Amino acid sequence: MKNILSLVITLVLLFGMSCVDQADKADLKALKSKQHVEEHNKQVIQKYWEGKWNERRPEILDECQTPDVLYHGSSMSMTGRDAYKAVYQSYLSALHNTHLEIEELIADGDRVVSRCLLTGVHAGELEGLPPTGKTIETQMFTVFRLVNGKIAEEWEIMDELGFMLQLGMELRLKEPAAE
Repeated sequence: MKNILSLVITLVLLFGMSCVDQADKADLKALKSKQHVEEHNKQVIQKYWEGKWNERRPEILDECQTPDVLYHGSSMSMTGRDAYKAVYQSYLSALHNTHLEIEELIADGDRVVSRCLLTGVHAGELEGLPPTGKTIETQMFTVFRLVNGKIAEEWEIMDELGFMLQLGMELRLKEPAAE
């Protein structure tokens, strides 16, 4: 009887450890898969920033964005890659010798957050402002949402006031309304 009881206890323990082991393996596999997706998404964003500003290749948008990409900026929003390309082209024409330095990339699931420093020379008209020849430097914080390895949505915040002040624009208070 003792032998049977010992055998039953041993089998129960082995079965229990086997179940835990299978659950742990499934959890580990899911974690590795998530980590793989996050690393891949970070590589997409690195490629995107490098191609967009350092190599100045408009076709990088086709490679890295979905056709219906959504852009949310502090002063404008856009829907679709074609609208994005038009704005990007105006910045390429206005800013020469651009360089973007990725200072930090953080991935979590389908999101990647980047903190970058963009520099360039204002050598062409930008939003009605004639070229100044001045070097600009601006910090950018961007949150990307990726779907199947492509950018589907982008939220970007940059110091637009500081950017415009570097180009020579002046900030003036409005005159009070006449009574």
